Amino acid sequence: MQKYETSEMFSEIAGRYDVLNHLLSVNKDKLWRKRLVRTAKLPPGGRVLDACTGTGDIAIGFAKYGAPRAVIGLDRSAEMIRVGGEKAAKEKLNGTIQFVEGDVLELPFENGVFDIVTIAFGLRNLPDYTRGVSEMTRVLGHGGKFVILEFSPPSPGVFQAAYALYLRTMVPIIGRIVSGHRQAYDYLASSIDGFLPEEKVLGLMGAAGLKNLDRERLTGGIAVIYSGRK
Repeated sequence: MQKYETSEMFSEIAGRYDVLNHLLSVNKDKLWRKRLVRTAKLPPGGRVLDACTGTGDIAIGFAKYGAPRAVIGLDRSAEMIRVGGEKAAKEKLNGTIQFVEGDVLELPFENGVFDIVTIAFGLRNLPDYTRGVSEMTRVLGHGGKFVILEFSPPSPGVFQAAYALYLRTMVPIIGRIVSGHRQAYDYLASSIDGFLPEEKVLGLMGAAGLKNLDRERLTGGIAVIYSGRK
């Protein structure tokens, strides 16, 4: 399966997406997303873009725990953002969050309009990492912060071996059973396994003109938060 032929696949699993994220990560994904929101340090009245928003957890996090002027959650999957909209409505956040169907490689926004740009577990799905990071940096205002949350191979050792076994065997099996979708969780495992090492992600950010680059490893290094300023 080619990257970016995945929007239809994600639409097909949208209804079970959150359940499986929590199950497969033993609820660690909730903590990772909260950490991303804290790392971003949204200024009061700031504008946020959450790219590849999925079902909107990051966008909702900013709206609930910050004081934004506006939050936009963008995703290619119409079904994912439909679910996100329902979640935002339950939290009475529809006045703060706007969900937009769109392409990270061709963002429908002017230069420099956001104070914070985030992408969580979506960078590895892009067919062109360089263009994606460049586009997200383009719409970030001067002094704004760009934050990425993404999976990463953990440091070598016993934990790495156990995680690799879990990723390649248990994740596809559990995913198929719960979602009923065979391809989606085979794809998940392979996309994580084949993603860039940390230094290359930081290199992409630097090449896009971001400064003050930093990273924070989470849960033994299986997830990493990368950040930089424009």
